[in-house]
Amino acid sequence: MKFSSFKYLFRQGWNNFKGNRLMSVASVGVVTSCLILVGICGSLVLNVNSFVQYLGAQNEVVIYMKDEATLENINSINSSLEKDEDVAEFKFVSKEEALKEQMEYMGRYESLLSGYQGENNPLPASFRVHLDDLTRLEPVSMEFSAFEGVDYVSTPTELAGVLITLKNVTYYAGLAILVILVMVSMVVISNTIRLTVFARRREISIMKYVGATNGFIRLPFIVEGLLIGTISALITFAVVAGGYVYLFNYITTQATGFIAMLSMCMVPFTSIWPVMLIGFVGFGWLIGGMGSAFSMRKYLKV
Repeated sequence: MKFSSFKYLFRQGWNNFKGNRLMSVASVGVVTSCLILVGICGSLVLNVNSFVQYLGAQNEVVIYMKDEATLENINSINSSLEKDEDVAEFKFVSKEEALKEQMEYMGRYESLLSGYQGENNPLPASFRVHLDDLTRLEPVSMEFSAFEGVDYVSTPTELAGVLITLKNVTYYAGLAILVILVMVSMVVISNTIRLTVFARRREISIMKYVGATNGFIRLPFIVEGLLIGTISALITFAVVAGGYVYLFNYITTQATGFIAMLSMCMVPFTSIWPVMLIGFVGFGWLIGGMGSAFSMRKYLKV
């Protein structure tokens, strides 16, 4: 197809968009509303996952060693942790270091523990282990419980279960909402394009009889759908970006208590805006293009 033909077809699509101004504005409004909900839902899922990862990083598997554990036992566990792909990082804490940490934690009352130094130290040596995947907490705990010299392994399995459930619920709920909103948007755009197609059904029939291809006839209407999707995406990006930045600045500068803690794991807007913009435009084009294509099928059968 020549460039002049493309230019003509795109101009026809723009004219269709302007000619159905009322329905086009209504479609932009509905699609924008759907995309805003998608953006809010996506941002919520993203930050919930970030919060889950943050909480997961604060909880660790602690391998407590027996007092009679030998250097060989400790080296064996150290070597196994280095080779374990589930382990993100780990640290060995000796009996002396454990007592020192406890004394620092007690602050001005640290003198109460001064009599427990040396051979009187009751605190065990331990390995503090962080995992990449919270679902691996129990298997790793069982694995290292069997090592010689290990007294017991402390694992926050209940909290891990809550975090994993929260992550799965937000993911699947967000996915379900996304599918529903995309379907609603496609129906609205499809109805808008169908009105235009119905008004020009005789013209389309004549074009088919004189040899025009389906692609040649369909392109102006797809352009109209893409215009609706693009305008909706840009409006959505401006609204969601403004709201996200305002909320992020409020949480990081004015909020207190538990809400303020969220600022430590909230994803900065600067790191997600390119993906957000591309995602909105991509969804807008998908909804607009597919809605237009579906609405044309009936009238191309001549």
